[in-house]
Order: sequence, then structure tokens, then C-alpha cells
Amino acid sequence: MPPSPTTITTTPQPFHFKIDIYTDTVCPFSHLGFLSLTTAISSFSPPTSVTFSLTYHPYILYPNSRPSSRKLGAALTYIYSSHTRTTSILTHLDNLASTYNIKFNWEGMTGNSRDSHRLILLAQSRFQASPTQQDLRRFMSRLYQASFQRGRDISSRQTLAKLGVEAGLFGTVDKGLEWLDSGALGDEVDKECEKAKREIGVRAVPSYVVNEKYVVGGMQDPVVWLSLFDKIMRQPTSQLQGGGEQKGEQLGRREEHGGNCRVVAVENDT
Repeated sequence: MPPSPTTITTTPQPFHFKIDIYTDTVCPFSHLGFLSLTTAISSFSPPTSVTFSLTYHPYILYPNSRPSSRKLGAALTYIYSSHTRTTSILTHLDNLASTYNIKFNWEGMTGNSRDSHRLILLAQSRFQASPTQQDLRRFMSRLYQASFQRGRDISSRQTLAKLGVEAGLFGTVDKGLEWLDSGALGDEVDKECEKAKREIGVRAVPSYVVNEKYVVGGMQDPVVWLSLFDKIMRQPTSQLQGGGEQKGEQLGRREEHGGNCRVVAVENDT
């Protein structure tokens, strides 16, 4: 009697979302965008398996500023260039923050964010390979909280060294300061900023590129992200593999107040 045919079952490959995030650690919309995106990722449950990988890219809103140069609220005055509008923006941001049960601290000092982006690149080199990226997300959450909720100065190398120790990047604060003083990854930050502006076309943060073809501008509500994830998964396979009509499509919706921070030319305050 011939043997029964063997039934081979194959597990379909999970659908993968690769999200490139252009952010600055002095932009509160970047913090809110992080909370919104990670909330959406945690609650997204389609019928088929999905995975996510997040990559953070630097975008420095006011590169001429020196470290610890002004309070966060005053820095936003420069970014938005209008005190009246900034006051309205801060109220709007406070209202948005309350939906995530957080409170912004506008009194903390801040300044040039270049060193914080160097630390982000270091964290990515250590943590990004993890399938869940939990360590990387915890680090980004810690960095955003320090800047916007705890009033810590993320333009200060002392603050960044302490955050690096908390994240396990350095054994001691002195080791962290030694790494920061070395200038490591500074050239990489500068090159990525230039690429974001010239090749990707980023003009404000946060900005997102999903699967290297779908552009999402500004902070979005979690429900908007969930709708976008579903829309992208429903695209025909040929489009998802490239060459489809959706390449470069602008997704998402604008916030009433822009939902982002734009770079402005400010005087060199060194």
C-alpha cells in the first residue's frame, strides 16, 4: 500500500512595516508623534502577522544655537517665529499631551540637539537588531521624557551621559562624557541631516516614510496610523514591491496647528 502523501504546511511571512522617522529632540510634536505611533503599533491586530522596525533619523531645527541656550518654551518661540502663535501652540500642545496623560515642562533648558542625535545613532547601533526593538523604544521614550516632561537639558553632555548610563550604553557617566567629547558619530549626524533635506525632502519634523514609499507628514492620531497601516496592507502586491501608483504618496492628515516643527534661521548665539 503506497504511503499517504505528506501534507506540507507553510507559514506565511509576516507583513513588515519599515518606518523611517525624521525627528528632533527639541520638537514636542516629535514626542507626541512617538507616543501616537507606538500606541498604534501596540494596538494594531490585523488577521495576518505583522512586524515593525523603526529607524530614527536626525533633523536639527536650529543648528546655530549653542547648548543650554534658552528655555524650551523660548526655543519654540524661535522655531515658530511668532510669540502670539507660540503661546497658542503651547496651549494646543498641552491639550494634546493630556490625551496621553502626560504634562509638558516648558521651563527646562535646551539648545543645540546635535549631541542627542549622536546618542540616538549609538543606541540604534546597539539596540536596533532586536526583533522587538524594545530597548530602542525604551531609550527613545526616556530621551523624549527627559526633554519634554522632566525639564532635563538634552543639549547638555552631562545630561546625555546620564541618560546613556540609564539605557546601558555606558558603564559610568565619565565614560559617557568621554564618548561625547570624542565627537563620535558627529559626521554621520551631519550627513543624515543633509540627506534628509536634499534627498528625502524633509522640511519639518516629525516626518515619516513607510516602506520607503509612503510619506506621512506631521504628528498623526493613533486612529489615523491604524487606518494607514490597513490601507498599506491592502495595496496590491505589485505596488507593495515597488513601481505602483502610490510611490511617494502623501498619507495622513494635517494637524490644525501643523503637527510639526519647522527649521528656522536664527542668529548664532554662541
